[in-house]
Amino acid sequence: MKIKFQSTRLYLWHTFNMKKIIFVVSFLIIISIESIVNITEWSNAFKSSTKYSELLHSKSTEFNSYNDSIVLQTQFDIVLSYYSEDIDFVAQYIRSLRHVLTLKKLNPRIIVYNKNSKVNNSVLKLLLKADIIQLLPNLGREGGTYLYHIINNYDIIANHTIFSQAGVEGITNRGLADWYLDRLDKQFNSSVGYMPLINNNMITNYDCGSHRTGHFPRMVQVWSMLEQSLCPPGGQAVAFRGQFLVSGKRIRDRPLKVYKYLYELITVNSSHWLHRDIRSIFYKSTPDNPIFGHTVERIWTILFKCFKNDLYDRCKRRECACFDES
Repeated sequence: MKIKFQSTRLYLWHTFNMKKIIFVVSFLIIISIESIVNITEWSNAFKSSTKYSELLHSKSTEFNSYNDSIVLQTQFDIVLSYYSEDIDFVAQYIRSLRHVLTLKKLNPRIIVYNKNSKVNNSVLKLLLKADIIQLLPNLGREGGTYLYHIINNYDIIANHTIFSQAGVEGITNRGLADWYLDRLDKQFNSSVGYMPLINNNMITNYDCGSHRTGHFPRMVQVWSMLEQSLCPPGGQAVAFRGQFLVSGKRIRDRPLKVYKYLYELITVNSSHWLHRDIRSIFYKSTPDNPIFGHTVERIWTILFKCFKNDLYDRCKRRECACFDES
């Protein structure tokens, strides 16, 4: 009887320790993934093509403050948020987009928002062969850029817009990655309301802000604000990285005041209580990289009503879009 008791106790002890080990390993994996993502974001943000460095960092106040106006509505806009990404890389991305057959027919307009006051706007426009360039303060990550564009062009927003970071995912030495080209060339048409432009493995489901890789409680509040209801269980589709295509109709389905409020939150100064939210012990919220910016990165599917939890499966089947009603 004593031997049996000791065996049971030994078994329970081993089981308990195994659970502890699994928990610690899982925790370390999550931290490692987050650290790699942060390091990658940091390195991408500070890449700069040395052969253009002198030109790009011209001290001329006239050129550095150069801004184009947006006065006309177009069929298709490509909006890029730029800081100091490699010029050759960004230029190749723009060329690749211009050559997609479905987009080429729509004569897409390239709009670059430069968030680096040390970069010469007119030179950047020339090197990227952009149609429009504007200088913005470096606030709110790429989400702040997209919201600024929507707010200031709400009444003349393009029929469709691609919103993307300049350090894009989905570009190769040959041009656009196969999955990216397939989305634009085979899956896009005039009735598309929203389409994520990121690899399938960057599409997942959150359960009202909760996910195995982290918890974003502000998502629940944003859901309630947008949908006028409590966040329902069952999971909501989230597409990371802030790269997507959206229709003007779907943008205007939300009132302008919603975008203004989100922009106000994503660009708050460093003393604001939102910066006290905690993501991890390695992360410090700042106006140029606010924690709320990472929440906004996860709510585009909700904002543009393409959050059903089968989005990942549909993207695997090459049906990666939500459509506007005719």
